[in-house]
Amino acid sequence: MRAFCIAALALPLLAAAAGAQEDYGAKGIYPVYEVSGQWVIFDKKPAKPSPLSDGAKFLVIGTQGAQVFSVGRSSGTYGGVCRAGKPVKARAALLKGPRTVVGRPIIGIKVSPKFTLKDSRAAYQNLPNKVSDATYTLLDSVLRKAAVADLTAGRFPLKSDDEAAHAIQQNPTPQKFQVKIDFGSPVSLNGMTGAYVLVEESALSASYRRCLRIANGDQLVGDCAEMPRALMAETAQLEFVSYDPSGSGSPFLLALTKTTPLWGDERWGFVLKPAGPRLFLKDAMDIRCREGF
Repeated sequence: MRAFCIAALALPLLAAAAGAQEDYGAKGIYPVYEVSGQWVIFDKKPAKPSPLSDGAKFLVIGTQGAQVFSVGRSSGTYGGVCRAGKPVKARAALLKGPRTVVGRPIIGIKVSPKFTLKDSRAAYQNLPNKVSDATYTLLDSVLRKAAVADLTAGRFPLKSDDEAAHAIQQNPTPQKFQVKIDFGSPVSLNGMTGAYVLVEESALSASYRRCLRIANGDQLVGDCAEMPRALMAETAQLEFVSYDPSGSGSPFLLALTKTTPLWGDERWGFVLKPAGPRLFLKDAMDIRCREGF
């Protein structure tokens, strides 16, 4: 079976999943990290049989493209998993493959031993930040109205001790919110001529929310896909790429920390659909075991 067909099968599954570290490896998708010069996948939620057996194949997607890698060896190790602020031993696998073609690694998709990239129609796109004054002119009022609607519906998280925000909730108006667009870039999305992916933060008093959204012109598409800053990585520290396994306009939107910060590396994964964005993976390798992901 052609590679693009196999990879595309994952998309319907991912659209229904909102994964987190506790769901690490769900649907056969794992974040990939560089650790001491090696490319590593951790089995943070051990499964039997182990997906990290010697010779197992993964399609690794990175900042420059994608290639098939194989597990060179695996062993138990510390450094990738924390529970209650303490390191937990987990199985980790070293990946072997053509790194220079991939760039920096982001995710690995478990594939069959016969998987090949021959005849692949996958489309890859680096996404630079294109936010400008024109972006705010087009979307600021739209984002404020969406924040009001979410607050009214109970979808905007308020801190329990934020009395001012709870009072505003009784009679919210767009002017009560502060809105910042941290990232934005055009993307290729099936059925849309002006598709634009963005990361926005809306604040109400001391309560705030960060969302990944899709816009088509001056209209928002679907709901907010929340990007909680559990480890406090600012959006400016993230690099974004689009990878469409089938080339049909239903891509992955992937993000990773540009450099490894002191508190740990991060990996994010979304599926972009005409109905809106869906989070399928958020993960951090927090070597200092801070509370968070």
